[in-house]
Amino acid sequence: MKILDEGGEEKTYSPTTLLVRAYEGAMMFCLKAKQKIYQFGNIRIGGKPGELPTVLIGNLFYKGMPEVLNHQEGTFERRKILGWIRKAEDLSERSGVPHLLDIMAMYPKAIKEYIAFVSENVTTPFFIDGANRETCVAALEVVEELGLGKLVIFNGISPRTSQEELMALGDSGIDAAVLMAYNELDYSPEGRISVLEGSTEKVGLLKTANEAGIKKTLVDTVVFDVPSIALAAEATRLVKQKLGYPAGCSPANATYSWKQALGDSPLKKGFAAANASAHAITQCFGADFLIYGPIKQAQNIITACAINDAIMAYFAMKRFCIKPMGKSHPIFKIFG
Repeated sequence: MKILDEGGEEKTYSPTTLLVRAYEGAMMFCLKAKQKIYQFGNIRIGGKPGELPTVLIGNLFYKGMPEVLNHQEGTFERRKILGWIRKAEDLSERSGVPHLLDIMAMYPKAIKEYIAFVSENVTTPFFIDGANRETCVAALEVVEELGLGKLVIFNGISPRTSQEELMALGDSGIDAAVLMAYNELDYSPEGRISVLEGSTEKVGLLKTANEAGIKKTLVDTVVFDVPSIALAAEATRLVKQKLGYPAGCSPANATYSWKQALGDSPLKKGFAAANASAHAITQCFGADFLIYGPIKQAQNIITACAINDAIMAYFAMKRFCIKPMGKSHPIFKIFG
């Protein structure tokens, strides 16, 4: 078949080549469901690939962070941690890639200290991420006490979330949450969709979130190990294709475990590149957000994702007439 290329020249392509090209483009950019966009402060998450940059989320107070002096009491080196926050904010401003924080904690007292600190020192919304039921409930209670509901994103609601947590979530004033789309009986991308939608035997996470007062839903397609990043990436595309919700994942859940398993391998020296690559590949499947692990990786991850956002936005404009929303997009920030 003969068609005109971008330069106006006639070229011949086989039907198979044309079919593959059409499928590859439509798979990511021509989504069936209407794409939801949620506003969090001055940051927007969601939409068609190319419209908005990928929102990056860095972890704070995670296990092993040397600036945390006592994980149970929630004592930490405030000046140093604030330094990491400010560095990420500066990189975000320079690149056009939005950046948010994810507060991690293993103990109730600690997460209360962390929330108070972050709410006093940042103007953007932030995620709260408790390692167990008691810590999650404590976090939700302090959010209610401080009136931070509209500033907080709960991370998150899973098939194992207890009724106590859901009741505390409903009372907290929080209207945004991450749904952890994993299916213990079916690890396929389709299995993750079924957990969201539910069945006659089991209530889906979308209904559970709605009953808890959640109006802004983000879907984490869940990474278990490095190979499963492929399944999480494809599940991200399926969520957007079928349901239209902003979706993403956390490749860092796998890459850091892989790093530890490397031992003294020479590959360990290339970890920063491998880690950035694992995150960047999910953008090619339309990820709206990525939880990239320790905030100390902000320099590498923000830079890698910024250039990918710019490349994808250019392709979306040229091939599908999808234009970036706003002049702060990386395609304008980085390349003018």
